[in-house]
Amino acid sequence: MDEGILLLRLLVGLVLLVHAAQKSLGWFQGAGLTVMAGAFESLGLRPGRPMVLMASITEALAAVSLLLGLLTPLGAAAAAGTMAVAGATSQLSAGSFWNAQKGGEYPYVLAVAAIVLAFTGAGAWSADAWLGSALPQLAPFLGGTAVGVAVVLVAGTAAAVFLRLALHRRPAGQPT
Repeated sequence: MDEGILLLRLLVGLVLLVHAAQKSLGWFQGAGLTVMAGAFESLGLRPGRPMVLMASITEALAAVSLLLGLLTPLGAAAAAGTMAVAGATSQLSAGSFWNAQKGGEYPYVLAVAAIVLAFTGAGAWSADAWLGSALPQLAPFLGGTAVGVAVVLVAGTAAAVFLRLALHRRPAGQPT
C-alpha cells in the first residue's frame, strides 16, 4: 500500500510541478506567463498576470508538499482547490466536461487524486511519517477520514469563492 501511495504522490507532484512551470515559465512546451495571463483574463480570471502567478505558486508549493510527503493534507488541499478551479473554468469555457473538447476532465482527476492523498495520508515513505513518529500529537492531522473530509471542504470552498469571483468578472457575452 505504501508503494502505491508513494507512486501517486510522485505522479501528482511531478505533474503539478511541470504544470506550474509551463504556465509561469514557458518550460516543457508551455505557453508562459504573458500568453497564460491573456488566457486567464479571457476566462474571467482577472487580473491575468497575478492570477497566473498565484496559480503557479500554489501548484508548485502543492507539488513540493506531495513529492516530499510533507504536510500532505495542506498540499492536497492546495492541489485540489487549484485543480478544481482549473477544471471548472475549462468546463465553463468549453461547455464540456470532457478533455477532448478542452473541458475540465483532466484537472478534476488531479483534484480527486490529491484528495485521495488527504484521506490515505502520505504513507510510510514520507516526511509526514517521520513527523508523525517524532511528534505523535501531529499524527491525527496527517491523514484519515476527518482530514480528507476537511480537505474536500476547504478545497471546495476555496474553489467556489474563486470561481464566483471569476464568473463575476467574466467579460460580457461569454457563457456562464
